[in-house]
Amino acid sequence: MRYFLLFSIYIFTSQISVSAQNQASSITGQNIDALKAELRANSLTTEDRIEKLHEIGQLFFDRPDSTVYYLNRALVLSKSINDSVLISDTFINLSLVDMYNDDYDATLKYIDSAIQNLNKQNESHFLNIGIANTIGGIAYNNNERMDLAFEKILEANRFLNKAPIDVTSQSYLVENYSSLALIYFNIEEYDNTIENAKQALERAKQIEAFHNIADNYNILATTYTKKEQYVLAEIYLDSSAQTYKDINYVAGEVMVLSDKGQLLLRKQKYNSAKKEFKKALTMGKDLGDTHMLVAIFLDLSTTYFKNNETAMAKKYLDSAYMASRDMNFPMFSNKIALAESQILKRERNFTRAIKLLEDNVAYMQSLNLRESRLDTYDELYQLYKETGDAGNTLLYFEKYTQLKDSLQQELNTGKINVLRVEHNYYQLLSDLEKTETQLALASEAQKRIKHRNYYLIGSAGLIILFSVFMFLRQRKLNLARRAVLESKQEVLYVKQQVLDNKVRFKNRQITDFAIHISEKNELLENIKSKLKSIKVTNDTYKEIVNDTMHFINNDIEQNKEKIQLYQQVNETTDSFRAKINEMYKSLSDKEKKVTTMLRLGQTSKQIALQLNISAASVDNYRYTIRKKMNISKGESLKMFIQNI
Repeated sequence: MRYFLLFSIYIFTSQISVSAQNQASSITGQNIDALKAELRANSLTTEDRIEKLHEIGQLFFDRPDSTVYYLNRALVLSKSINDSVLISDTFINLSLVDMYNDDYDATLKYIDSAIQNLNKQNESHFLNIGIANTIGGIAYNNNERMDLAFEKILEANRFLNKAPIDVTSQSYLVENYSSLALIYFNIEEYDNTIENAKQALERAKQIEAFHNIADNYNILATTYTKKEQYVLAEIYLDSSAQTYKDINYVAGEVMVLSDKGQLLLRKQKYNSAKKEFKKALTMGKDLGDTHMLVAIFLDLSTTYFKNNETAMAKKYLDSAYMASRDMNFPMFSNKIALAESQILKRERNFTRAIKLLEDNVAYMQSLNLRESRLDTYDELYQLYKETGDAGNTLLYFEKYTQLKDSLQQELNTGKINVLRVEHNYYQLLSDLEKTETQLALASEAQKRIKHRNYYLIGSAGLIILFSVFMFLRQRKLNLARRAVLESKQEVLYVKQQVLDNKVRFKNRQITDFAIHISEKNELLENIKSKLKSIKVTNDTYKEIVNDTMHFINNDIEQNKEKIQLYQQVNETTDSFRAKINEMYKSLSDKEKKVTTMLRLGQTSKQIALQLNISAASVDNYRYTIRKKMNISKGESLKMFIQNI
């Protein structure tokens, strides 16, 4: 039983009821006793004994010390027979124990040990390498290192896709593609989210993993909702609901009903949204899940509030409050406070609404819940604006703006890091594939030479009689070999073109984003100029204008730093640069950069922005490059460079 029951236990134990745990403990105890009895048998091989120790350790999922004890015994035995796969199995199981205890640094150390004991050239090790990297990705994600999690999952998929196709490898691939989809979703790369969710969905259907099928339908629905493609979102929500219903997973059905209600709420179809939320509430009550009920009560309160049915909004808000009293869940406390403040604002009870939110924001600040504080700052800004309190209006506007910019900067940093990891990964993959292909060709050439030498030695005595025949035969063989080699080189060239296109596409994305930031700076400069032209006599308003201009200056400086960062990313070179250095040594460094950017399909405006020069200067460089490369008049410079 080699493949990690502890992983499933880690995910699902938090959802088991007390009575179910007691029953499970009884069954687990019986299983442990049976396995211990089997361990005492002298007829067991060392490999079987290690497997039994793994199983016993996994059954002690609620007692980590016991799990570690049995897994360490398995590790000693695995090392005694020098079995790399069993050693890595044990390290992986030990990593899951630490993940269960939220010790992600220890988890990653065990994962590194597991990978170090495996051979990346050995096909029988590919599955374990993939699983180890998957768990490493989960650990990094739980430790809020999204870029490293992304890198680990990509590495896991590289080996899982090469491992023997079975339910285990495909199950991990389904989970990994779902994880990649969620990472892309978190950095607002929605097209990549859809691509990876569909990959996961296709593989989940092949192995009939119905929970994963429903989950990925839901990911697609959520993504299309973000893209405001509501028709597609509803189609995927219906598919998700039907799949959950087919496998009798009521919690999933409730989740989809709530999501559908949220979708209808976005479309301002309040009566239809109420129906979906009420269906979810009816089914959710049977589950007894307090978190789920509080969320539905809040959704119903919001729906009634937006439909100007304040009394019903209060009723469901009270229900949410009553249900959440015994819960220690700050997110719900914040949502309840915000909903109550909106009702108080509608009733013109600004003083009470402000007091409620200021108490709440202090609580959120003590827990460092920044996203929750952002909504509260915004609401306080609106309330103080309604009361005409200019000082507090400005105070909370600044707090809201600063926190919003901070969160946006973190999102942009995460996005840049993920895109950089993706870019570097595909670049590395390209280099690895080229190296592997070259090694394969060299090995094949050596084999051919060796075979030919054996043949020549064996045929030495007959060379005079068959000289003419052998000459003709050898020439035919050489032609065939050359054709095979040329064919393989052509395949290698096509692969390289595909990978170059991927790199070019990613660089273009980064450049476009830098242009967007530059255009934003221009807009901010215009706003700043207009603010400077306003003559303000009132000291209070003058201070507000000065603070706003100071804020704009800070934002411009931050945007310039972002452009510099994208320029660093865009400095990535490939084999094309090496060719240019070899073939056209007379080109200056600046001309080589322009040549590289032209190969990537960038316009003169984009090149000018990247090199901090004018578009006219770019045109001069293009003329000089044509001259140094001896390109005839009428021939496209861009096409000539792309054919190098």
